[in-house]
Amino acid sequence: MAFGQASGAGKGTRGAAETIGVNLPAVSDWSATPVYVDLVHQARRFGSPDAPWDEAAAIGADGWPSGDFGIFLMTGQFRVSGTAGTYAVRFRGKAEIGVVASNARVVRLSYDATSDRSTAEVVVAEGADQLALKFTRTRGGIKDLQVIRPGYSVESPPLFTRALLDHLAPFSTLRFMDWLATNHDSGSRDWGTRPTPSRVRHASQAGVPWEHVIALANLTGKDIWINVPVRADDDYVRQLARLLKSTLRPASRIYVEYSNELWNGGYPQFQVNAEAARREVSADPRSPLAYDGTTDAQVLAFRRVAHRLKRISDIFRAEYGDAAMMRTVRPVLAGQVVQPHVLEVGLSFIDAVYGPPARFFYAVAGAPYFNLGPAQTADRLTVGDVIRAMDTSIGDLAVVNAFEKNRALASWYGLHWMAYEGGADTFGPGSIAAKAAAQMDPRIESLCLRYLRLWREAGGELFMWYTAGAGQWNSRFGAYELTDDLANAEAPKLRCLEKAMVNATPAARAPNVAPGSFAAGTHVGRAAGAEPGVLRHLHAGQHVDYLVLAEQAGDYAPTLLAEAAQPGNRIAIAVNNAPVSAEVELPASGWGASWPQPMPRLQLNAGFNTVRLTTRAETSGFILHRITLGR
Repeated sequence: MAFGQASGAGKGTRGAAETIGVNLPAVSDWSATPVYVDLVHQARRFGSPDAPWDEAAAIGADGWPSGDFGIFLMTGQFRVSGTAGTYAVRFRGKAEIGVVASNARVVRLSYDATSDRSTAEVVVAEGADQLALKFTRTRGGIKDLQVIRPGYSVESPPLFTRALLDHLAPFSTLRFMDWLATNHDSGSRDWGTRPTPSRVRHASQAGVPWEHVIALANLTGKDIWINVPVRADDDYVRQLARLLKSTLRPASRIYVEYSNELWNGGYPQFQVNAEAARREVSADPRSPLAYDGTTDAQVLAFRRVAHRLKRISDIFRAEYGDAAMMRTVRPVLAGQVVQPHVLEVGLSFIDAVYGPPARFFYAVAGAPYFNLGPAQTADRLTVGDVIRAMDTSIGDLAVVNAFEKNRALASWYGLHWMAYEGGADTFGPGSIAAKAAAQMDPRIESLCLRYLRLWREAGGELFMWYTAGAGQWNSRFGAYELTDDLANAEAPKLRCLEKAMVNATPAARAPNVAPGSFAAGTHVGRAAGAEPGVLRHLHAGQHVDYLVLAEQAGDYAPTLLAEAAQPGNRIAIAVNNAPVSAEVELPASGWGASWPQPMPRLQLNAGFNTVRLTTRAETSGFILHRITLGR
């Protein structure tokens, strides 16, 4: 694809720090990212004393074991810095403590009968991979168990580790999709059953409490990107908005997304949304989802995503007020970047039924990963093979991920264009060791920088890398994390993001610039790799869009160079979803000859614009050669 470059539009002189955020890795006992100071928060469900991994302990109504039990606190930690050391154990009640399948020992166990409190220390040896404990002779269980990491106050331990806070410091925005267990369809429908800080554990399919999301944002001073559970009712959303307004630092911006990847049939929330759309239309054939009479289940499901986000936006507006919308509260409609049709269905529905989507949404977003292409699951790849495959994927990025179409959709509706996820995708079986080793290869840094540069040049804005933290990278589930250990600040992907945040924003690029003249064949959606040429066979009622990069805001004079055998062919032109600016009849030049047709002036924004040509009337047809946008 040949791209022209505007001489001034899109250039930035400031750093790009605010354009890079990160997704947070899920909280679990096997994570290589130390999130909580108290290991109990990230532990598995309580199990049998000698087999804590079976998660079979009897649990009381308060969430604590009602008898003897075991607990699996962490595993897969042999490469995680800071694992070894002395952990402080505190709980209410009396018990004997033992170590299960762990290179550790219990010392200084004591019990205070007056306060009914027990204390102990667990010394974890260097090179230990895991920690599991058993509590026996408990007299009906224990309560308020804490296992505090080495180096923290036992009396008043902080919630989050220093390693986590230091790791997140450079990034502008944190996305909590995995923290909130969004992909498990276990988020509460009503506010009263949501996870709360008083819950015993947070490493579960229910997700962490909203209060912990807010606490991390307040500690770090970050903006947040949140995912409203797919089943959440209006009161849930209202209570969430009130909690955020009353406790989140006022300077933090809130990007609000409805669930996650509701277009993705691999997640349970896809079916929840699709079924909700079906039920709504079945119960009320006059539902806005079926305003035009469609019965297409997929269209109805995609419309419901936009419809529900619109309702969420309305609720936040009622709580925060008009002035905060799109400033502090920023609803984001997420779709499938490689299939812009998903977003198009939702946006056109909102536009037709409720008016301009920019009233309700701040941005659209997708997930423009780079990967290994055809070699994604190949066996016996070398590290060099992986690097070369990723390099090829980045070269194809703009076409495969439909950058131009996504940017044009955003511009047409007056929305920002963001990435809710993105980065290096190595998911899948095959060559797992080579994929992992490639993440630490110095060449990844330059690939990553090129990748982010292409995103910005195409008009991409806030980019949420998937994912922050450290990973073990020894399975088919991919090597997504930024580093192999939070203590390793020299990991190539981490260095890449740090550089991307201080580099000047690159100049925006688009196939068509204004002022300028461009071939009529350079419209959005042309065949990949097609040479710019003429536009033929745009029949009555059909339209094409042109992504145009304007050097500065102002009015521009369009001229169409066309040929037509007969009079009566009429074309309308519109910009950025505004009413039609002009409609003209093309001169009858005869086939083989072309004539310029001036049109009334258009108003363009500085930066990206979407110019739409629509055939209003057709006689013998026409061929459009060039479009000129002059000052």
